[in-house]
Amino acid sequence: MIDHHEAREAQQNGATLVDVRERDEWEAGHVAGAVLHPVTRIASDPDIDMAPDTPVVTYCKAGTRAERAAEVLRAAGYADVRAMRGGFDDWRTAGYPTE
Repeated sequence: MIDHHEAREAQQNGATLVDVRERDEWEAGHVAGAVLHPVTRIASDPDIDMAPDTPVVTYCKAGTRAERAAEVLRAAGYADVRAMRGGFDDWRTAGYPTE
């Protein structure tokens, strides 16, 4: 797992941040530029419409769902997937861009 600072650096270097929370959590605020793919959906269908070599960082509220989603994505053939520990609250507290 990586922290929110490493996730921000990965995003700046081209990684896609994947929010694995539920839609209501997403609508309350999310990482700017992230895409929504709830872990419940990833668990049943890990196709997130990205090339398998796309760098991906999953995140949630605290890290548990992010790690679970990252495991599923790796097993589905995505080669560069990391999970962010600490979650969206740490990202927001650091003052990183949100929507």
